[in-house]
Amino acid sequence: MTHILISNLAREGEKRPFKAHGHAIVGSAGAATFMKGTFEPGWRWSSDVKPLAGTDSCQTRHLGYVLSGRMHVTFDDGTETEVAAGDAFDFPAGHDAYTVGDEPCVMIDVSPQATSYAKGQTEAAAAAEDRYLSLVRKGYHAFNTGDLATLTNLMSHDVIQHVPGSSPLAGDYKGLDSVLSYYGKLAETTDGTFRAHLVDVHGDGHGHVNAVHVTAATRNGVTRVSRGSILFTFLGDKVTDMLELHADLAGDDAFLT
Repeated sequence: MTHILISNLAREGEKRPFKAHGHAIVGSAGAATFMKGTFEPGWRWSSDVKPLAGTDSCQTRHLGYVLSGRMHVTFDDGTETEVAAGDAFDFPAGHDAYTVGDEPCVMIDVSPQATSYAKGQTEAAAAAEDRYLSLVRKGYHAFNTGDLATLTNLMSHDVIQHVPGSSPLAGDYKGLDSVLSYYGKLAETTDGTFRAHLVDVHGDGHGHVNAVHVTAATRNGVTRVSRGSILFTFLGDKVTDMLELHADLAGDDAFLT
């Protein structure tokens, strides 16, 4: 029998009131887990959520879609942006925000971190992140920005990256220079458009990390978005092994061939 899961957000979701000016509702139906935020006029993170979070700026990464209204976001480094109805967004942690205008800003957030938004910190939740997870986050940022110095520092000289499949790029890349050359081939094959956007990281605290990501690239006028992951093995603070896993290996092979 088909297994169907349905949950009514308004009826069954967990409502989390802000200090004032709105609320968030967190709900799920099986693997579909998300937050719906209603940010009323006058809402500002630093006054409505900061007292709940206990951090100087919002430390939640947001992956979402704006249903209505507008919101202005200021990041810790001074960067500013604004989103409005119809915009999809990926905002890194470290920001303040406020509602723009007289209309509530309503958005859906599917980030894995959104389930803890506006919930309040516990001592355990506020503890420093596993250092290996932090290193993987740092590596993804370096990959997407072409920061070869950081990538070189993160990997051991005899690192191996295993690339499955049958495309011209498949195979085992052994050694730091070989792995970096693989990244160069990815860039060349996709005219520099290939990016791996980190969704979530899971670790065992002992040097093993699984990083779930979404890749996006354009080749020969065709843009492909695909899900996958990499299993990292660390020795000390250096990556020694990377095993790529693909949700649609045949499709990825066809795109790169």
